[in-house]
Amino acid sequence: MDELINKFSEKIAENPRYGYLIAGGILLLWLIGVICGWKWTYQGGTRGWNLVREIFGERAVRFWHGVLLFLLLVLWIMGFFSMK
Repeated sequence: MDELINKFSEKIAENPRYGYLIAGGILLLWLIGVICGWKWTYQGGTRGWNLVREIFGERAVRFWHGVLLFLLLVLWIMGFFSMK
């Protein structure tokens, strides 16, 4: 298992461009979770986060969380295609 992880780390070190794909995949999964309403994607455990959810409502928090994730995903895709 360590050998496999080392080979993967070497590949990423040789081609840092693919790190953008991995991060983009994680952001895409997170965005899909927000769209589908999976609680773990937008539910925080801090008092401040709970206050924001109480003030603005769950739908507004999900919407703006999704907008932010979409913008980050676009930036990651732009970063992937701008690296050569």
